[in-house]
Amino acid sequence: MNNNNEQDLLDARIRTHYESLPPSEKSLADLLLSFPGNITDYSATELCKQAKTSKAIATRFFSRLGYKDFNDARRQTREAKKWGAPIYQSSRFDEVSKSESSNSEIIANHINREQTNLQRTLEGIDISTLRSLVKAIISKQRVLIVGYRNNRFLAEYLHRQLGLLRNNVTLHPGPNQAIAEEIFDINEDDLLIVFAMRRRTPILDKVIELAEQKKTPIALIADPTAATLEKRAKWKLNCIVHGTSSFDSYSSVISVLTLLISIVCTESTSALERLRMVESTHDNLGELSGK
Repeated sequence: MNNNNEQDLLDARIRTHYESLPPSEKSLADLLLSFPGNITDYSATELCKQAKTSKAIATRFFSRLGYKDFNDARRQTREAKKWGAPIYQSSRFDEVSKSESSNSEIIANHINREQTNLQRTLEGIDISTLRSLVKAIISKQRVLIVGYRNNRFLAEYLHRQLGLLRNNVTLHPGPNQAIAEEIFDINEDDLLIVFAMRRRTPILDKVIELAEQKKTPIALIADPTAATLEKRAKWKLNCIVHGTSSFDSYSSVISVLTLLISIVCTESTSALERLRMVESTHDNLGELSGK
């Protein structure tokens, strides 16, 4: 029996069912979570080709989500585009031109993709969620930041910036370290920030499970395909990272982090004082030069 609310849009329905989807359907789910607008401009055959799945699997997938068929989902999404739902405005799979395309076309496609990622990401942020997370960053005893693979440099960036604004900010796992030895004592007075852009490592799920057991609040910074983890986090900052080729683009993530850090700096009196002390020490050491 179907329990879907008929008013729920495609992305909401996918998130509701994501954890229970069989692997054969998750590839299609991941594709549509990244670009739900694709369904309006492509046939079922084309979608299946991009998701590397079959039409039979796609039929079961849309039925599971509560649609009569593929066309029913397409009609609903077209209506969403008409009334301006931002997440449904972009609907292209591959924007990289072929080898014969001009340099200007390649650059234009890249600009378009970056602008779309930024717009969809920033417009999708709930300001109350952001301010609640800022309050936690300022008030919690420790802030622990976790990032694996491509998430690592994003975690390093946030770690570096927050470390200028408050003490007890740590990055995990440390070089050549086992993360269990670093986070075994987390508790409800701490904050765990997890970066989970796609192609996540299995251990990430275990880290979050540990935080749940320890009642440590979790902030998740991830792309739309992290639907399974999203329900387990108190805060979720959703970033669109689709690139113009096989590689994701993380400019939207950096923009979100910059926004987050800026608000922390503005809201925390101790952060401003800490920055003043850092700058004073720079001057005393002659470490930096404006020349």
